[in-house]
Amino acid sequence: MGQQVFLAVGHGSRVPEAVAEARGFVAALSAHMGQEVGLCFLELADPDLATGLTQAAQAAGAGGSVLALPLFLGAAGHQKNDVAAALQWARGQFPDVHFHMATPLAPHARLVELLALRIAEALAATEAAADDRPAVLLVGRGSSDPGGNSEVARLAYLLFSSRRFHTVEYAFQAVGRPTVAEGIRRCVALGAQRVIVVPYLLFTGIVERDIYAVAEATAAETGLPLLRAARLGIHPLLVEIAAQRLAEAMDGEAAINCDLCKYRFALPGHEEAVGRAQTTHHLHGGSAHAHSHDHDHEHDHAH
Repeated sequence: MGQQVFLAVGHGSRVPEAVAEARGFVAALSAHMGQEVGLCFLELADPDLATGLTQAAQAAGAGGSVLALPLFLGAAGHQKNDVAAALQWARGQFPDVHFHMATPLAPHARLVELLALRIAEALAATEAAADDRPAVLLVGRGSSDPGGNSEVARLAYLLFSSRRFHTVEYAFQAVGRPTVAEGIRRCVALGAQRVIVVPYLLFTGIVERDIYAVAEATAAETGLPLLRAARLGIHPLLVEIAAQRLAEAMDGEAAINCDLCKYRFALPGHEEAVGRAQTTHHLHGGSAHAHSHDHDHEHDHAH
């Protein structure tokens, strides 16, 4: 009789602190689950995806199962293509092992709660009046997948409708629009007296640094006071979400809402993506991963 094995799949980063933070999160998740959760990365860190899946399959054994948890906020290219295609590869390599994928961490009401907490922490570090109503700029990574980007917009609205803010705008660090600079300028146009920039990111890295740098430069140009809120990071609320996703996968209840998927419906500007085969170039490389950028990719590898 085989074993049930958990495997988290992170993105990876050139920034050692980012990789360490991912490992710390998985350690917290393991403690919460009462069972070790493995970890591998798409790129830029070891072990890579192929190694992680191979080790998990060997630990599961014949008749066992591997539950893969993508550590991504929302379903975009990495979730729909890279992890899904890698699991298909693993099924071919280990036909006696069952492979399942958990749903994305987002959307989830606990994320709204955690973002509000990060904003409150930023405000608590200032001498602002209790009745102050700052603007909030929620900044996601950005993706070529419109469904993934729309989740950031929805989250911004949920934050606005549940808290007292002047406005909650959204922006993207890359690929999507509005850009961070455009988001700051929109806050100014709406009469904001100051803005809190909130990175909608799991862990630290180059993306977070770029968000802060662009936001601060644009705020300085416009004269708008700016506060930094922290990323989501290692927090019990985030661990709770990840544990729920694994539990759903164990119970066979994991499901992704495909009603806004560019691979299923002809969304304007993405018609060519309908029916595209699931592929990945992330079954190699790890920390040594370096490939040409002549493929359809949702980021520029600045992590």
